[in-house]
Amino acid sequence: MTDTTIRLATAGDLPAVCAIVNHYIATTAANFRTAPQRPEEWLEQWERGHRTHPWLVAEVAGEVAGISYAFPWKQRAAYDWTVECAVYLDAGHHGRGLGKALYRRLFTLLAEQGFHSVIAGVARPNPGSEALHRSLGFRHVGTFRETGYKKDAWRDVGYWQRMLSEDSGAPAPTGPVPGLQDAV
Repeated sequence: MTDTTIRLATAGDLPAVCAIVNHYIATTAANFRTAPQRPEEWLEQWERGHRTHPWLVAEVAGEVAGISYAFPWKQRAAYDWTVECAVYLDAGHHGRGLGKALYRRLFTLLAEQGFHSVIAGVARPNPGSEALHRSLGFRHVGTFRETGYKKDAWRDVGYWQRMLSEDSGAPAPTGPVPGLQDAV
């Protein structure tokens, strides 16, 4: 991965991100959307959340090859210290450690911000994603059965959780994404 850079995502990265994720929407059951997204939808999501929840891209040889990002787990205030995460790689970049590198950097930033826990939902079956999450310290905490219908079958969603900090009593408010002023 010598020609790889992991950095905060910018608005200019979102068309490439859209293309990467649309591949999964069109060809797999890993993403429960059934219609392709438009770059404008990604821009709206990014504008809503990138200041408080990190969005990272991996560049390989100057091209966006993957994305990892965090977003609120739930909207109620008691959940403010828990986030949900996602990672997607360009189809040609699997098996090189890129997903693991994106997630590691994401979790470092989230911990620096003061987040306590990160959740990942994995459509099943998806042994590769489950192995990735397990290798990064996630624990399988439950499965919702038949929550989505895609690719001619009912799909389960397994939920995975990773702690980012130890329980130390009442938490301080979370901070902004570190280094953001350099990326916008």
